[in-house]
Amino acid sequence: MVPGVVIPDAQQPPRLLAADRTRPRRHRDRAQPRRHRGRGLGPARGPGARPRRVRRRWWTGTGIGTGTRTRTPGRGGRRDRRRGGVTVALLEVRDVSVRFGGVLALDAVAFGADAAAVTGLIGPNGAGKTTVFNVITGLQAPTAGAVHFDDRDVTTVRPHRRARLGMARTFQRLETFGTLTVRENVLVAAETRRSWSRDGSDPAAVTDEIVDLVGLGAVQDERVDTMPTGTARLVEVARALAARPRLLLLDEPSAGLNEAETAELGALLTRLASTGLGVLLVEHDMRFVMAACTTIHVLDFGRVIATGPPTEIQSDPAVRSAYLGTGPADPGAPTDARLVDPDAQADVAAFATAVADGGRIHVRTPVPAADGDGNALELVGVEAGYGTIGVCFGVDLTLRAGQVHALLGPNGAGKTTTLRVASGQIHPTAGTVRYLGADLGTSGPDARARRGLCLVPEGRGVFPNLTVLENLRMATFAGAEFADVTERAFARFPRLAERRTQLAGTLSGGEQQMLAMARALATDPTVLLLDELSMGLAPLIVEDLYDVVRRIAAEGLSILVVEQFAHQVLGVADVASIMLGGRVELTGAPHTIADALEAAYLSGAVDG
Repeated sequence: MVPGVVIPDAQQPPRLLAADRTRPRRHRDRAQPRRHRGRGLGPARGPGARPRRVRRRWWTGTGIGTGTRTRTPGRGGRRDRRRGGVTVALLEVRDVSVRFGGVLALDAVAFGADAAAVTGLIGPNGAGKTTVFNVITGLQAPTAGAVHFDDRDVTTVRPHRRARLGMARTFQRLETFGTLTVRENVLVAAETRRSWSRDGSDPAAVTDEIVDLVGLGAVQDERVDTMPTGTARLVEVARALAARPRLLLLDEPSAGLNEAETAELGALLTRLASTGLGVLLVEHDMRFVMAACTTIHVLDFGRVIATGPPTEIQSDPAVRSAYLGTGPADPGAPTDARLVDPDAQADVAAFATAVADGGRIHVRTPVPAADGDGNALELVGVEAGYGTIGVCFGVDLTLRAGQVHALLGPNGAGKTTTLRVASGQIHPTAGTVRYLGADLGTSGPDARARRGLCLVPEGRGVFPNLTVLENLRMATFAGAEFADVTERAFARFPRLAERRTQLAGTLSGGEQQMLAMARALATDPTVLLLDELSMGLAPLIVEDLYDVVRRIAAEGLSILVVEQFAHQVLGVADVASIMLGGRVELTGAPHTIADALEAAYLSGAVDG
């Protein structure tokens, strides 16, 4: 037999015979005391000390459970996160970039989150906040950059391993076990942790202490699916705490909570931070963020544009620009700056479309449709939400015939939900939607579109695998003639004519928005609903789109536009409203609304 030769066996996989192993065996005749012989055991004290089991509190200062943890004698209980004499943040996001195809979602994002502090991560829609959370927790691999947790590089560590290191996360949507009780929801996490933890903690005892800490003791035996949204949110937080994290990541924890519940959540986070826990939260409720956070990072277009305490963030020009937008609009201009005479509107509309299409198109004389009171669309006492989560509370909104009405407000105010109710995508739990004086009842979005109430949704909603022409052909299902559809679309958006055979998914963001608008306008609607027209688009593209809005407004179309970036739309609007916390708080002329916007967006309150 030749040493080192692998002998194949039909019944077993090939292996190296033990007699032929040439690797020298480890000798045990070491010059060390007999009591230290064994695998990796060193002296009892000093840098090479062997681990020993000690009894200690597993979450410093909280009083939540005790147990045994492995620690090295002579090195202290807590790890000193210092590098070169400088304290290192508990979490460090280092120049992280993420690409989705040709879209740069994150561009060298860098920030930190400390232990014993509540840190906020805010920004307008599409800024990249959820993508950052996914990178931190391991659900999304970064294209470049690194994530360090407790001075350890965890960029390539899997999500469940990060959880074992001390990260816990909640999600924007409620993710609870509805058929289990409050206590059982928390116990699931505590039991799961016992399967890999060796601290000796009793899951039942940990569950009891966390339930009491979060304030759920009175309802611990009730099923979660019978509870209001605010209580269910606290159950999510309690379940995350059962994993004994050092960093708690919360994605919009106040969504669906009323003012009292939001205040209770803020107090809870402050208590948790005082015990040494680090909290990083993504949130749209500015009043909650400013009250709860000690440090805030602001994202816009995938970049960190500001970092600091709440008072500095509220006064930062870059933050105001990110939330309110910039542009040439003059909200102080007279509200009757646009032509309102139907005959004059017809002349302007005919001229505009003729110039755009070389004089080939004929337009009808626009006569704004309305009920007997001159209203095109009314929402009266509307309440709506998703499942048990309430979003809109007693919304009263009136769109007058021939007007452009801007509905403004920060993220999470309920603007998009209001448009979904108006378009029939969701039905209100209370209140009425009237179109041209008629109650729309429970009619669906297709029926409303055929009647002339059309929506351009947030996120554009084009079919990416269809060409421009094929996307426009979809409008024929609402009764439009294809020849008329393409004629109107290419008259208003000449760039689409150049790309008529191009797949919609390969268009730029601005071109996709043009296609979505062209498809909605193809059926010659009476009321047009626009949701976040500028989201994710460069300022110059936004200016071009609002030029189109000005033109179609001059044709007499009634337009309700939801927008976060206020300056551009206020230059087009006849009237504007501010929405906060699911309620319309203020309605008035554009220049009046402009004065109240900064407080509404950055502090969550309006005066007047």
